[in-house]
Amino acid sequence: MNEAQGRPSTSSLVADAMAQMARLVETEIRLVRTELGEKVTAAVKAVAIIAAAAVLMLTSIVLLLIGCVHLLIYFGLQAFVAYFAVAILFLIIGGVSVYFAISHLTASGLVPKRSLRQIGKDARAIKEQVS
Repeated sequence: MNEAQGRPSTSSLVADAMAQMARLVETEIRLVRTELGEKVTAAVKAVAIIAAAAVLMLTSIVLLLIGCVHLLIYFGLQAFVAYFAVAILFLIIGGVSVYFAISHLTASGLVPKRSLRQIGKDARAIKEQVS
């Protein structure tokens, strides 16, 4: 059967299928770029909020530390001992906080999982079509 009888030829069907696959791949690449952009934007916003919160809280932390030192001095500790005790305690608390924050900020959280899953499905569909 040929195009003269109203049916497309095998070569035109294959060419059409290849063109459709190319468009599908291009669309999937755009989807991955979009999803990655969204993930990066969300991460940048989160980091900016964390930085702003840290700046705002810095004054409060300093005043809290000074208050703790004065409280320890009031209860009879020498000033240098009170300063070291408070510094070491808050250093430990800060270190633990940073450890937990970094453990939640991983590269795997930025992977475009939905897009990769869809690309895998599309690749399997294309493979089945070609076979």
